[in-house]
Amino acid sequence: MKAFLILDELTQFHWVMLKSVLLILGLLPIAEVSLKLWLSTEGSSQIMIGFFALSIVSAWLMVSFFTALKASVWQAKQISTQYEQLLFKAYRYVPMVFLSSLVAYLSLQLSIAF
Repeated sequence: MKAFLILDELTQFHWVMLKSVLLILGLLPIAEVSLKLWLSTEGSSQIMIGFFALSIVSAWLMVSFFTALKASVWQAKQISTQYEQLLFKAYRYVPMVFLSSLVAYLSLQLSIAF
């Protein structure tokens, strides 16, 4: 019986990818709460809350982008078979694709709200 062994390098990459996807998923509740709070206020409070929400969301987007970029440029040196190399190359682009689709979703939700 063969055992399924994962290299340490691939395990580290998998955790980097999972952290990146979880950071990207964290954008959804932050954007939703800030949009609801922004729309429920009026006047100068709306300007203040809008600036604060924009600062938080943009900082979170930058951190998410850099973690997705770190996952997409990851180099694995110990992969032996061609199939594993192909699977690794496809797998490392998941966070960046996930981030781009989430940004498209958030921009669509923002355009619908206004």
